Amino acid sequence: MSSIPRVSPSIESSRHTPGIITNNGGPSTGLFPDPRSRILMVGRNTSWGAPLQSALKKLGCNFSFAPALRVTAEYVHKGSYALLLLDSTVPPELRRRLVSSLAGSGTSIFQLFPVENSCWWLPALLSGEDCFGSPGFRSKDLPAELARLLRD
Repeated sequence: MSSIPRVSPSIESSRHTPGIITNNGGPSTGLFPDPRSRILMVGRNTSWGAPLQSALKKLGCNFSFAPALRVTAEYVHKGSYALLLLDSTVPPELRRRLVSSLAGSGTSIFQLFPVENSCWWLPALLSGEDCFGSPGFRSKDLPAELARLLRD
C-alpha cells in the first residue's frame, strides 16, 4: 500500500516537486470553451486547488497546475494562459515578478491570501491592467468572479 495520499481521481500527490498537471476531462462542455478559459494554478502542490476543480470544470475552463519554481512570464505566454491563480505558498518576489512581467498582456492574476480563519482572493492584474487596491473576495465567491471575468 502506498503512503502517498490521493488528492482526487485526476491528480496524484507526490513527495517530489510536481510537474505540470493538466485536466484531461475531454472536450469542454461548460460555459466558456474558448481559449480565454485557460487557467494556470500555481503553488507548492496540487492539493490546494482540488476544491476548485469542479467549479472550473463547470465553467468549461481548461486548467493546469504548475509548481511556482517553473512559472515565468514566458511560460504563461507559451501556454496561452488567460488567468493565473497563485496559492499563498508562491513567494512574494515571484508574485511581484509575474505581475510586472505580465502587465499589459491581457492576463489576469489572482492571489490567495490567508485572513484569520479563511482565505481571500486578491486581484493583482485584471486583463493585464494593474488593479492594486481592488477589493478581494472569499474563496466561495471565486467561481462567480471567474465567470464574470471570462464573460467580459
